[in-house]
Amino acid sequence: MTHRLRIAVVGLALAAAAPAALLASGTSPALVLSAATGSAAGSQRAVTLDGSLDFANAVQVAYPLSLVVFQGSRFVRYRLPGAVVAGTSPELADGHLTTDEIDAVDHEGSAAPAAVRIVTLVADRIRVALPADFVAGPTTAVVYAILPDSNVLSNPIDFTLP
Repeated sequence: MTHRLRIAVVGLALAAAAPAALLASGTSPALVLSAATGSAAGSQRAVTLDGSLDFANAVQVAYPLSLVVFQGSRFVRYRLPGAVVAGTSPELADGHLTTDEIDAVDHEGSAAPAAVRIVTLVADRIRVALPADFVAGPTTAVVYAILPDSNVLSNPIDFTLP
């Protein structure tokens, strides 16, 4: 085999492997919530969440990323990007969301009022306005992605709404 032919074969092998490596890195999002701060102004409540939420890959690779904030079985889901949905879910009544429950929770609820929305979204922080039926008290937030091979779930973060 000539030197040029070897170089061409190696180049083709590297080129064939590169897309698979790029896809693998893009489909394994790191979803970590590190802090949550609830706030209230009159009857309107909001939460600011900090963490590593892999928003850049969610946009570039287009995997469906969602934030769920819940109190008991009451929840609001913010699709990033997409519609905001609110409702109740029996899967959340125990105060936890598991990877096995994501598909069910992802299909529950109905369109939330326009005031319930993503207020701010930057690389390491998201601030959302909550529905009027969210009350002062213990609240949980989780970020998840539904991927072709599996669901990915962040750590849950508990906080108190004022």
